[in-house]
Amino acid sequence: MSAIPSNLARVPVSLSSQAMLSNLTRTGARLLETQVQLASGRQVNRPSDNPIGASLMLSLQRAMDIREQRFRNVDRAESLMNVADAALNEATEIVLQARDIASEMIGLGGDTVTRRQQAEIINAMINEMVDLANTRFGDLYLFGGEQTGAAPIEPLLGGYRYTGTRTGLSLDLGVGRPLEVTLPLDRAFGALSTRVEGDRDLNPDLTGATRVRDLNGARGLGAALGSIDISVAGVGSIQVDLATADSVQDVIDLIDDAIAAMELDTGTPVLGPGRVGINSTSNGLALDVLGGFTLTISDVGAGTSAADLGLSQGTFTSATPDGADIDPRLSMLTALTDLPGLGALSDFVITNAGQTRTVEMTGVATLQDLANAIARTGIGARLDISENGQRINVVNALSGSAMSISETVGGSTATDLGIRSFTSSTRLADFNNGRGVEILSGSIDPVTGLPDPALDIDFRVTLSDGTFFDVDLAGAETVQDVIDLVTAAAPPGTMTIALTDGPNGLTLTDLTGGAGTFRIESRNGSRAAEHLGILGSATGATLAGEDRAMIEVDSVLTHLVRLRDALLADDSLGITFAGEALTADVDRLAQARAVLGQRTNRVMAIRTREEDRQLMDLSVMSQIRDLDYNEATIRFSTLQAQLQAAMITTSQLGSLSLFRFLS
Repeated sequence: MSAIPSNLARVPVSLSSQAMLSNLTRTGARLLETQVQLASGRQVNRPSDNPIGASLMLSLQRAMDIREQRFRNVDRAESLMNVADAALNEATEIVLQARDIASEMIGLGGDTVTRRQQAEIINAMINEMVDLANTRFGDLYLFGGEQTGAAPIEPLLGGYRYTGTRTGLSLDLGVGRPLEVTLPLDRAFGALSTRVEGDRDLNPDLTGATRVRDLNGARGLGAALGSIDISVAGVGSIQVDLATADSVQDVIDLIDDAIAAMELDTGTPVLGPGRVGINSTSNGLALDVLGGFTLTISDVGAGTSAADLGLSQGTFTSATPDGADIDPRLSMLTALTDLPGLGALSDFVITNAGQTRTVEMTGVATLQDLANAIARTGIGARLDISENGQRINVVNALSGSAMSISETVGGSTATDLGIRSFTSSTRLADFNNGRGVEILSGSIDPVTGLPDPALDIDFRVTLSDGTFFDVDLAGAETVQDVIDLVTAAAPPGTMTIALTDGPNGLTLTDLTGGAGTFRIESRNGSRAAEHLGILGSATGATLAGEDRAMIEVDSVLTHLVRLRDALLADDSLGITFAGEALTADVDRLAQARAVLGQRTNRVMAIRTREEDRQLMDLSVMSQIRDLDYNEATIRFSTLQAQLQAAMITTSQLGSLSLFRFLS
């Protein structure tokens, strides 16, 4: 209310007017503020209204804005997965129909004409399956993995090449790390060959240029760099932070500089001319410690840098200069000269879809160069590095065809790199597109009911001088086992068997020099010789076998193509194998749909959780920002009455005369 303070007995008229005007202004301002709050519905309209509350509101608003984007991501993810699931459902129906056709066409159910007719139906299914593999949602191809801008399946050399990646598209849904919301074609339809891993650890040399991130580390857990403690008995110790190191040379330089600083401070030389470097086996670090000194390196606190770099396993002395093996990984930048098992480079050959290409090694210096040389063949093969970084793989990405990798005559580069598809370690189970080699074992005499070893004979080798010997391959699991068993069965000095020099396969050489025919014949109905590619006769002393260990893509498209071709060829056995493979495709598609379903459920759970958080944040913001209309209305009425009373009082006080004031 506007009034003269009671503690002032007498005041000038100007002071009284100022006091009353100030009270009127303050009441009017509060009334205006209340009017603004009632009009906006908010009690905080600018930061100065409630600085602490405004700061909290800004934080909440940022969180809600991020959450709104996540809601859009969730909607996108649900849509992507729903469309992908629908495509997988259609693909499953197609595979089931194809499998039914295969079942009907086996045995008496199908004649030559009917099978040809059904082959046309299968061909239409193949085209439809390609369309499903190239399913789009908006401008995204759903089954291309992270490569969503181009169709993942394209025709090539009569087959179908997959051009996508092995990992799916990821979206940020606020769950710690991005969630894959699509499946690459490889996981759903099958698109890349399964027998792809190189057969040897290439164990690249450690060099100064090796990136720290390309180290498996002494513990096999990579290299997490931080601070280490370097201590020299009787001299002193020093700590060095390795966190900034990007390459092995950076690590070497930081350690060397730290020890050099210690030597300078103490005036005591600790390291010899070799200083800090790479050990003689090129798999770890080494310190050239002078005689009489003992140097130890340990981690600081809970760090693992010294352990990961193989520096904390023991003490360094002049007699023990080497750290532990830190297992450098392969990368596309790895130089071929850093692969210790690789001899002189020679061209090698890739065969796929009936086409043969030579990979020329001239100018190939790194694994990236090798990958480019393979890609330039345009034959549906591509190179990648295994997950553990120890091997390279040449993958067949061409469904409907079989690939092999062989040497040129006299060459060994493919073998040295571990990517030749037919070697002594190749498993027999991988022959004939995964159907293996049929080997007789445990045969029973039908008359006596007892085991009869004679019935386990798989094939007979007849030499040109008329002598022969029988071969039982029971127990053989690899090509080397076959070589050993045939060599053991042959009379000494009559025949040799070995991998063919150049093309893939086995070569048998007759050493008898007879005038007859050198041949291999099946026994007891065994198909082992046929499945090994050595059945038949030679025109001379050498019988060169076929490559039956080619690499085929285990995919829906491959199996549909095989079924179509078997129907056209009136091949009952081929129809049977294709039908069995399609059964496995049904299971794979079901698993893919299960994965998508699980992810969809997870996305829905994420949506529910984020909606709850959004509601909570809105509630907190509402408590700070939104107006209590009941309280504001009462306050507004009170301020109106206060202003009216103040104006009346001011008017009355302002009319007093000096005489009345003095009296």
